Amino acid sequence: MPQESRNKIEDIKRSLYDPNDKEMMHLREGVLSSVKYDVPLDWKDNIPKQSNMKNKPRKQSISPFKKFFIISVIFFIGALGFAMYKFFGNDISVSGDNIDIQVIGNSFTKGGESLPLQIEISNNNKSNLEFVNLIVEYPKGSEDNTTDVVRLPKDSIGTIKAGERVIRNIDVKLFGVEKSTRNIKITLEYHPQGSNAIFTKDEYYPVTISLAPLSVSIDAPASTISNQLVSIKVKVTLNTTASEGNPILQVTYPNNFVFESASPVPLLGNSIWSLSSLSITDPVTIDIKGRILGQEGDEQVFHAYAGETGDMDQSKVNVVYSSALQKIEITKPFLDARILVNSKDQAEYAVRGGDDVNVEIDWSNNLSTLITDGQIIANLSGNVFDKSTVKTNNGFYDSVNNQIIWDRNSVSTLSEINPGESGTLTFSFRPASFAGSLNVIKDPQVVINVSIKGRQPQLGSTFNEINNFSEKIVKVLSDFQIASSASYLKGSNPPKAETETTYSINWILSNSSNGIKEAEAKAIIPLYVNFVGAASGETENITYNEVTREVVWNIGQVLPYTGLSSNREASFVVSLKPSLSQVGSIPQLTKEINLSGKDSFTDTLLKSIRSPISASAAGDGRVVK
Repeated sequence: MPQESRNKIEDIKRSLYDPNDKEMMHLREGVLSSVKYDVPLDWKDNIPKQSNMKNKPRKQSISPFKKFFIISVIFFIGALGFAMYKFFGNDISVSGDNIDIQVIGNSFTKGGESLPLQIEISNNNKSNLEFVNLIVEYPKGSEDNTTDVVRLPKDSIGTIKAGERVIRNIDVKLFGVEKSTRNIKITLEYHPQGSNAIFTKDEYYPVTISLAPLSVSIDAPASTISNQLVSIKVKVTLNTTASEGNPILQVTYPNNFVFESASPVPLLGNSIWSLSSLSITDPVTIDIKGRILGQEGDEQVFHAYAGETGDMDQSKVNVVYSSALQKIEITKPFLDARILVNSKDQAEYAVRGGDDVNVEIDWSNNLSTLITDGQIIANLSGNVFDKSTVKTNNGFYDSVNNQIIWDRNSVSTLSEINPGESGTLTFSFRPASFAGSLNVIKDPQVVINVSIKGRQPQLGSTFNEINNFSEKIVKVLSDFQIASSASYLKGSNPPKAETETTYSINWILSNSSNGIKEAEAKAIIPLYVNFVGAASGETENITYNEVTREVVWNIGQVLPYTGLSSNREASFVVSLKPSLSQVGSIPQLTKEINLSGKDSFTDTLLKSIRSPISASAAGDGRVVK
């Protein structure tokens, strides 16, 4: 490398890394300066024109897609301009905003009364409205049901000219509870002039019901004790013009309500009453009695609907004019008296006539305060109650009034009952028996009604009376029995070994007070007896199963007092062919008879067994050789 270049490199290094270097300061670099050169310009004339054309850039052609896009944009701009022209610059366009619908009339009305209204339609467009129809609809009943509406006949107006005003008069009848609002819907259908398209405009006119046509109110306690008789009074008052249809009252009950009676008697079932006698001066009041079953804290809801029923179905309200509901809560009684019959706590019991019925009354003070002068009274009644059979422990039995009384004189703990204190009282009785009785008694039962009361001391010397009532029903089962007999028909008598003897078996029913359903009697015949068939002329349903060797009488329904006022029996034929091993014995013709059926009054399955019938029932039944 030349020495000069080496020295320059070293100088650069020193200038970069040595801050104290002074040697480079004296060096002076050269200065660049511009230099002009003369260049001839006549070369432009020597360039061939063809060569110049070849070097020019070639113009590119437009693709079909680009052409289509440009045309689409131009069309869109044109369509937009035309639309703006039509909307903003054309005087013959139609706008719904330029159609004015006004309703003139009273915005308050009495339910069920005719309300006249005037509908004014103004066409403020500069074009005609063609094929115009006016449609008016409003709720049919007192509820806002969009499907259950009244539609007035369609009013075909025809053409409404530009700037023209059309007036129509209508009458409506609205229903609803007081201060409720009903919306009348007004719909205008029209075609713009020269168009086939259908347009609509809706207008709603609210009307307030100033007075309902019918007022329904329910008077019932806010709370009650389970299984205690409760009275529910439903009152219907006519406020305006009577309905032209079939006004009825419908009451719906909770599932745990046991209907007992009503005054007046329902029109259908236990929940529909006619309101045909209703007038402005004479309201209708329905008094319903029943029992609510449930646990403490349960809430039961009763609904009452007054309105118009349909022509075909009168079992429900189709158009509701007014409605009401009542909630009743089941509470724990302050003084509780729980009745147990034969150690069971249930609403109803079924016993046989003549059997002992043991009753327990478990009482208790559920208050947090003292109760004084407690008294418990058990009233006994019913068409089979036998007052001579009553036995009581401590209490006094008043046979004149058929009641047992316990108070502070007979039970000392009733003088002052502390909070949470309880006790038990007992008595017994026997319902009358139907055995051998010729008396006709329908629905035999004994009713046990227990009341418990006491006084709760208040401030000073005043007392608050506390009462509670409980009731149990003891139903008596029907005496359903079967008797059997046999008669000799042909063959050896007495029966002879290895010889056939034919007998007729007769079954006879007896029944007392209650109807029997699903009744059946059956018996098995021994191996040495053959089933021949039903007796001649027999109309009862008798079948025989060869596998089980069982004769079955399908009885079905049995009327009360069968065997007393009417007879019911069935007969069939069997043949006996004893063996030598049976000589000296009396063979059975059928084994024991099993009778069953359901008591319709008590809804209890009854069963009884009758002894076997032997050949001795038809004479000397001992087998000879």
